[in-house]
Amino acid sequence: MKILIIGPLGAGKSSLAYAINKRFNLPRLNLDEICRRPHDGSYYPREEQFDKLYDFLHTHPFWVAEGCQRYLYEKMCPDLIVDMRVNRLVAMWRFTTRFIKAKKLIGKTIDKDLPVQAYHYRKITLTKIRDYDVTGQEINAEIKDFLANNSFKVIKCKSFRDYPKVFAEIQNTSFPYSTENSL
Repeated sequence: MKILIIGPLGAGKSSLAYAINKRFNLPRLNLDEICRRPHDGSYYPREEQFDKLYDFLHTHPFWVAEGCQRYLYEKMCPDLIVDMRVNRLVAMWRFTTRFIKAKKLIGKTIDKDLPVQAYHYRKITLTKIRDYDVTGQEINAEIKDFLANNSFKVIKCKSFRDYPKVFAEIQNTSFPYSTENSL
């Protein structure tokens, strides 16, 4: 099964992708990992991003991917989309708390499988929070347009409380990955 999780920053996409990866043994792709350089968070050229995406898609027939880069997820053909658009204030709170979590990780070796990736969040400022809010609204509008113009199967997920619903949807779809590690 090919699962694409989309939503704004702070929606919980990485946490859900990580949970699906562990439960269903599906290869996981965070679109930020193919967009940004790990040492400073700057963007790779778009051609390089597309090459990395196509390499992942051709290497893995089944996967779980997450991100908010429409220009990338438009190139994917998932079996299921998980729509994680959440309340604006909830997303802002989650985004802000990332800085606190990331600050604890700066200077430490970071397991790239962890949902929190510290290289994006060096220092919190009110400007970053304001800019995030504007970006989050733009991402939500892009997702709404993307979903309106596609016929992919979509399931909504607002928080970890909806994970069982997502897991059930995945289990009800037959695919050749083992669920022996299911929680």
